[in-house]
Amino acid sequence: MTIDPGEQVIIETSDASTGRIHRPEDLPAYLAVRDPHRVNPAGGPIFVRGAQPGDELAVTIERISLAEQGFVRAMPGGPVLPDVAGPTAIMVKVDGDTLIYPGGLRWPARPMVGVIGTAPADGIVYTAHPGPQGSNLDCNAIRVGAKVYLPVHVPGALFALGDIHASMGDGEVSGTGVEINSEVQVKIELLPGQAHTRPWVEVDGAIVATGSAPEVHQAIAVAVAGLAGLLGERYRLSRTEAFMLISARGDVRVGQCCGGLDATAYATFVI
Repeated sequence: MTIDPGEQVIIETSDASTGRIHRPEDLPAYLAVRDPHRVNPAGGPIFVRGAQPGDELAVTIERISLAEQGFVRAMPGGPVLPDVAGPTAIMVKVDGDTLIYPGGLRWPARPMVGVIGTAPADGIVYTAHPGPQGSNLDCNAIRVGAKVYLPVHVPGALFALGDIHASMGDGEVSGTGVEINSEVQVKIELLPGQAHTRPWVEVDGAIVATGSAPEVHQAIAVAVAGLAGLLGERYRLSRTEAFMLISARGDVRVGQCCGGLDATAYATFVI
């Protein structure tokens, strides 16, 4: 679709399995046809009139409405706990703002957007692979109320969003959060000539920089460098001064370290 800057859009999203898993018994059939290039589907592309390379999109997450249930999956041989049983899936029910795990365990839903981004400058980037364009950021800061800033690399930006989680722990250690179908409402604004090199976020008074790399420590370094740059802009600090400020007041979290994809990290600062 094509929109003008400042318009609101509602995107219907499928879970990471494209809605194939409705009960644990559905997992083997899904894994038999699973293509790593066709996971984490995203709604789009959305062409934003007037967007040009060097601009930045500011995307406000206004609403996330969850389906009635989602799933968590585990696979043996992963990098965190390779000796777990599996492959296996557990269905998680949604009861209002509460999630229900088998055995009666309940906890508050924490909806967040896993995949959000724009088209790369050239070539092909699959939605599951994070990078300067965004894609699979798996960052818990990207929730309702967040404003996500994305660099524009091609005319129209070609924005897309998907891979919603009803809840995801930092690290996403088994390879999934609570993967779920959803409906997401966003407002897409355009900031001419203001692009940063990577996606970043403002939410609840915090500035959040994102990073991705093959290893977790590399992803953390990318996120911290990005946050140092953002703080330098805002508070007129040198790179070293901003780095020390992050160490004194900032927080670093791991978005995903589940293997098979680049690790992601995010560095957060709030005063």
